[in-house]
Amino acid sequence: MHLEVYVHRILWLISGLLASSAFASDLATHKAGIWTIESTENMSRWVIIHNLESAATTGVFHIEVIGRKHGNAAWQVERLVRHMAITKKALKASVKDPLNKGGVYPESFDNAYSSWQKENNGKGGAICDTSLIECM
Repeated sequence: MHLEVYVHRILWLISGLLASSAFASDLATHKAGIWTIESTENMSRWVIIHNLESAATTGVFHIEVIGRKHGNAAWQVERLVRHMAITKKALKASVKDPLNKGGVYPESFDNAYSSWQKENNGKGGAICDTSLIECM
């Protein structure tokens, strides 16, 4: 009986690792760069990745978080986080499903990203390494 439990746990771990690596590939290859994240009771939320190409080499994603209250029109979105730098691991732990639409004009993000770049004498500011929700 103990051997069966051990084998079951190993198979579960392997399947989880395979799913995780497949998901990581999707994160990098989903060209729209828009993913759902955990919703709140009254709001759907999603993340927009603004640097898919450079994130592949740096491991740091520059994102913004958008939300829309349930029942509101598609254009009635709120910018919940104008810019966040986040590690690949933290972003993977936070996103749920890819979206093909849901982008917004980038000016708000661009201004916040520019401010982030100037922090620490031009070296950039904080980078989230836990989860997007924790860093919000």
